[in-house]
Amino acid sequence: MDQGENVNVRYRYFIDVDRYFDLKRKFSEVKEEIAKDDSKNADKKTFEHFANEIEKLCAERFEVKKDQIGLFTICINGQAIAENKDYLEAVKNSMQKEVPQDNKNAISCSVCSSTDNCTSKIDIHTKFYTTNLCIFAHRMNKKNYDKNLVLCKKCHDRFKAASRFMENELRSKIAGYDVFIIPHVIYGENLNGEKIRQMAEIINPVAGTGESLDTVAKYRMEVERRLARLNEERFVFLLNIMFYRKVQASTKVQRMIQDVNPSVFSILSDAFYDSLDVFYKYYPETVVNNLDKRANLKFIYYMHPIKLKDGNPTQFQNVLRTYENIFTQRALYREVIFENLADILTIIWREKEGFNVSYNKTQTNKQKAFDFKVLDCMYFITFLEKFDSLKGGEGMDVEKLNLSNEIASYIKDMGYNEQQTSLFLLGVLIGAIGREQSKRQREKEQEGTYKPILNKVNFNGMDKYRIMKLSNQIPSKLRHEKIQQYYEGVFSAHKYLLDKNIQNWKLNKDENLFYLLSGYGYQTMKKKSEKVNDEEVINYDNE
Repeated sequence: MDQGENVNVRYRYFIDVDRYFDLKRKFSEVKEEIAKDDSKNADKKTFEHFANEIEKLCAERFEVKKDQIGLFTICINGQAIAENKDYLEAVKNSMQKEVPQDNKNAISCSVCSSTDNCTSKIDIHTKFYTTNLCIFAHRMNKKNYDKNLVLCKKCHDRFKAASRFMENELRSKIAGYDVFIIPHVIYGENLNGEKIRQMAEIINPVAGTGESLDTVAKYRMEVERRLARLNEERFVFLLNIMFYRKVQASTKVQRMIQDVNPSVFSILSDAFYDSLDVFYKYYPETVVNNLDKRANLKFIYYMHPIKLKDGNPTQFQNVLRTYENIFTQRALYREVIFENLADILTIIWREKEGFNVSYNKTQTNKQKAFDFKVLDCMYFITFLEKFDSLKGGEGMDVEKLNLSNEIASYIKDMGYNEQQTSLFLLGVLIGAIGREQSKRQREKEQEGTYKPILNKVNFNGMDKYRIMKLSNQIPSKLRHEKIQQYYEGVFSAHKYLLDKNIQNWKLNKDENLFYLLSGYGYQTMKKKSEKVNDEEVINYDNE
């Protein structure tokens, strides 16, 4: 949009943020407020303000930083130039210009530089590169494939053989996605097809494919064994992981993750294993065994809410971005992770169908599905912190709080800071109230899963004002359930930490929800004196 001649030419033309972005404040409102404080630099500061807001929006919604964006569209007076007739005509005319062609006898192989029997018509089994359309051609001209890739007959035959080998030997699956695991060998002697296949198969144990390995300890040992075998033979290699989808005869590449160090799969299995150690300490063995059987790359898929169509995932960018960050050992965005977990718990609580995390109503009820998924989310965050994909809490001194040794030890092991601990303790109180409500219903010979206290939780997120409101309702709920005397210390510690930190609250609404439900999950699922039956443990994911 044009702000007029009175605006500095550098800031005169501005994207219509009110039209294209769902921001909290209008353009005119922000500019007017800035102009009141600094009219001289109002245009510049308005520009900087919205640039930062749009950058934050892209990071939160699309998990994309500014320096990762490779394509921008220019708009003139609100119209994208790609929709401008004059621009389209100019592009069309430029594409129709005759492009000088090299002499066919002069073209040489792009691999070995041979000039014998060279061709640009590449025919491979896995058709992620084709020459029958202009989409891959230089300057979008089908006559220009000689400028892309030229192969002599010998190299072309090898290329086709490699394509067939990749299709037959290097194909695998991660969760519901098809992948090719393509080794990039840096050093090694006596290299052959069998060795390449062994390199690609390193991922299979942690991906949950191939040989059935039903615990983290087993596939952890298998990953280490496979790596050790190749290390003994002094092979140095990286892995390229290509996520793809077959569409008729063509192969659509969904994401290519390059230069993955194979040792990352050993580190992954260690993080899964170490996280289970913590959970075995506080939760029933039968419950954690259920986690142990599912703790692999497929588990990460179920920590993302994905819409299904005919049983297959219709979305992939979010979860594939997580896989890429994990495989390349880059940090994940906290905001995106906790938003995903909030969405998952909302899907279960509101009984939404058609998602990869929707539970099977014929196998369990909503309350059990919800409780077990809360535990899954808690385990996932613990795993990410152990793997260093997510920064953990700074921890706090729990000795000054009037808490039982068990709760204090758990808070210390989880590394919760004061704000996280305050929410965790509030969740413990909600779990205690919910247990009494469920017990009372069970005594009435009903199903015994109804917990009205959870209706006080907003699954769209709990901002600090909702947290304070819920906190103020807890004492009356404890008195009503006649358990106040048992939880006075917990409530006192929660209230002390909440009041101390409320003016400098740093957690967002989704993080608040997670740490609140972590306390609920702990109180609901922790070890009890009575034995937990195998029948009470559910596996409700569509696995």
